[in-house]
Amino acid sequence: MKAKRKSKSKIHLLSIVWGIIFTSFITLAVGSYIINDFIEHGRLFLNELRKDISNPLDPTIYFITYMIGYAVIWWKPLWGSIIIIIASIYYVTVAGFNGPPMFAVPGFLVGALYMAYWLIEGRKQTNVA
Repeated sequence: MKAKRKSKSKIHLLSIVWGIIFTSFITLAVGSYIINDFIEHGRLFLNELRKDISNPLDPTIYFITYMIGYAVIWWKPLWGSIIIIIASIYYVTVAGFNGPPMFAVPGFLVGALYMAYWLIEGRKQTNVA
């Protein structure tokens, strides 16, 4: 017997592709800065992290929250997308458009696409049942 292959919807493929592209971008832009700073300063980096938390224009905390949400999204798409959407809205609200919204807007799109996928899959499952 042939094994049934689960067909993926276009919204799911789009959310996977856009999520990987944006996550790669933010990892190269912010993640490399964090790793480099940690290697250079070691334990002093943790003290600097406290200052970064209080600075709304610094994307370090947004990066950490986004990565947590993106890790959760692979197991629980709804909860991961909620984490990413809230982090993006918070980052734009606190930093305003004076800060770099180039991180928050595409991140919000990742969360919105996964939430749309979760809603569409939920409808399909209720229609089948």
